[in-house]
Amino acid sequence: MSPVNPNSNFFLFSVDLEDVRDFIPNGNKYKEAVPANTIKYLDWLDKVNAKTTFFIVGTVARTYPDLIREIIKRGHETASHTDNHLHLTKQTEDEFRKDCDSFLNTMYSLGATSVKGFRAPTFSMVEQSKWAYKVLNEFGFTYSSSVLPSTNPMFGWPEFKGEGYYEGIYELPMNVGSWPFKVPFGGGVYFRFFPTFILKELFRSTFQTNKPVLSYLHPYDVDTEQERFMHPHLNDSKALNWLMYVNRTGVFERMEYLIKNLNASIVRYDEYLKPKLQQS
Repeated sequence: MSPVNPNSNFFLFSVDLEDVRDFIPNGNKYKEAVPANTIKYLDWLDKVNAKTTFFIVGTVARTYPDLIREIIKRGHETASHTDNHLHLTKQTEDEFRKDCDSFLNTMYSLGATSVKGFRAPTFSMVEQSKWAYKVLNEFGFTYSSSVLPSTNPMFGWPEFKGEGYYEGIYELPMNVGSWPFKVPFGGGVYFRFFPTFILKELFRSTFQTNKPVLSYLHPYDVDTEQERFMHPHLNDSKALNWLMYVNRTGVFERMEYLIKNLNASIVRYDEYLKPKLQQS
């Protein structure tokens, strides 16, 4: 891979590779969609000549081993999204050690040669779960992208001190916009819901501070054929569930527009962080 240009506008697009069916009652009655939608991301990345990071759930890797091998074959980074997508706040240190061990064993058995990155499910790295940094360090991880430095109905860490080392792990928190809301505008529902002109301004203002725009998308974010069901963690809100289906057809078009008009580059998280980690 070519060295990262430190003067670039970095769009740290990533995929949280999970199966939403695993988180809803009787989810297996709905059609399988993870492989086909992941291939959409892979083919689009080939089209724009970019490599990115896939934060993978261990259960998904074991269910679709050939898909993981394809991700590796195409030159993308494989990172951890935990073994079972269990929030850190619901685990003990010892349980998380078992989680890390199981995940890494799975990934190395599928051909991964180095797993250095981690993302907590639903950004559940908060004040009461920061012990996880120590465990990640024990298992050889070097970076995390697990903190949402804002208030949030689920998990947020508004007092978080910012990008840097915590217990030997370099944390790259999600960036949030100051307008119209302090939300991770580059990810998921927010990326699909905000009008393009607002996204463009939020991206531009972030790049002007010499920071990357971090992003997370899921297989379902580009699933235009997904059956209707109540998504998890929404307290059965029909309004919030409606948002889960908004503008799935426009994801790739939006990303291409922003890349082109803001001269932005998509790179793997480990490649972006390499100069920072070498300086430490």
